[in-house]
Amino acid sequence: MKKLMIAAAASCLSAGACAQSSVTIYGSLDAGVAYINNLGGGSVTRLDQGTMQPDRIGFRGVEDLGGGLSANFQLEAGFYTDSGSVPNSSKLFNRYSTVGLAGSFGAVTMGHMPDVVFDYVGKLSNAFQLTNWYLFHPGNLDSLANTYQLDNAVRYTTPTAGGFQGSLMVGFGEVAGDNANGRNISAGATYTNGPLRAALAYSKLNNRAAGYAGTFLTSVGLGNAATVFNSLTTYAGGVGYTIGPVRLNADYTQVKLALPTGATPKQKNADLGAAWRYNTLDTLNFGYGFSKLEGARWNTLSLSHVHDFSKRTQWYAQAAYQRAGGTARFAVMNGTGASGATGVSGGRGQLVTTIGMHHSF
Repeated sequence: MKKLMIAAAASCLSAGACAQSSVTIYGSLDAGVAYINNLGGGSVTRLDQGTMQPDRIGFRGVEDLGGGLSANFQLEAGFYTDSGSVPNSSKLFNRYSTVGLAGSFGAVTMGHMPDVVFDYVGKLSNAFQLTNWYLFHPGNLDSLANTYQLDNAVRYTTPTAGGFQGSLMVGFGEVAGDNANGRNISAGATYTNGPLRAALAYSKLNNRAAGYAGTFLTSVGLGNAATVFNSLTTYAGGVGYTIGPVRLNADYTQVKLALPTGATPKQKNADLGAAWRYNTLDTLNFGYGFSKLEGARWNTLSLSHVHDFSKRTQWYAQAAYQRAGGTARFAVMNGTGASGATGVSGGRGQLVTTIGMHHSF
């Protein structure tokens, strides 16, 4: 990341106050050659983007206002390295667009941002800890991947005390005469103590469009891309622990879908992962994930190797295999569809392998 220091002396006034500001430009580019079998009646070899980390460019700014108070902003846009296109052409900063204040009271942030489930529990998932986009749960209904952000949101985060931190977030639906229409609520807490990190989070999203989940809903006969949930309620928990060169992680999520038909199916997901840094430059990642939606089940196994050329550049090789069971007729791995969406295989099993590189700045 490159820091640009600006306005260091511009705010010096006759009273002697001198406000300091900084702006950080940061980003991530990731591309790999992927082989996916059993997709669309055959196999495909293609260049995939954002497999280890999502492709993005962002700007963060902080201004010291004195007395322990600071103003801040964040603007972050996602894109696809393989094509140069964007996932949402209607939003310039489709991942973050926020402004806020921070001080001894905690922090207040306003704007466009993901919910607390993503921020607290998503970072303890296999996909995040083992750096493999394909490992997010079918349809990403639990929002552990940052593919759905809340508009018109206000978030309050407490100061950290004794390792604990809490956060509450409300996204206003802004529909006159119907405050519940489009309203989103999310809350959570984290605890960090040395090698241990634990998190709990909750969200209830009203009138959320299916979006990327449409393909997944179609595969299980519960909807399609045009589906708008009456509500989507998620309970999530996760834990991470480091023992020497080994980092362990686990998470559990439960999502209740309130569909326009009146049906209220539940999706349950669980991850177990381990990352072994067997020397200063190389890491082996192992993961197992389980998802269930009513009578449908999916089991996912993963193995990957990451080599650090530097702190900012890595080479990786990944493999993930999913097997559908119960009433599920198809594997539905995240990221195998177009533009990183959930894809549906031609049968119960699907294998994805990727060799690529990641660079951050």
